[in-house]
Amino acid sequence: MRQAALFASLLALLFPACLAVAAGVGAGVILSQEMDNNTYVAHVQQDADLVWATAKASLSHQTTELIQTDEDLRVAEGLVDNARVRVSVEVYDLDRSVLRVSAKKYGVNNGEIAEMVMQSIIRQIES
Repeated sequence: MRQAALFASLLALLFPACLAVAAGVGAGVILSQEMDNNTYVAHVQQDADLVWATAKASLSHQTTELIQTDEDLRVAEGLVDNARVRVSVEVYDLDRSVLRVSAKKYGVNNGEIAEMVMQSIIRQIES
């Protein structure tokens, strides 16, 4: 037990660019935050097509303007609270995907808005 705790603390020191924010938020969702650019990442145990459809719907409900999407790359952008939010979905494995959310407000990374958008998308995926 002691060795596992020591190993985990050593890993945290060796890899400071990624900080785990929450693990197991819902059924099969692991959230993390990349500290260097305030990008929130969620590993979701759902098909990428379902996560992509949910992410687009959630982002379109949070913005007052039309969102811009690239269906081939599964990337959507929209304006939320005067911040340019970018949402992307990647296939990770069979029935698993990676959801990334970042936001920039006035040209500066804004982690608070990115986290708010991510939480909204995760809530809709879980329901």
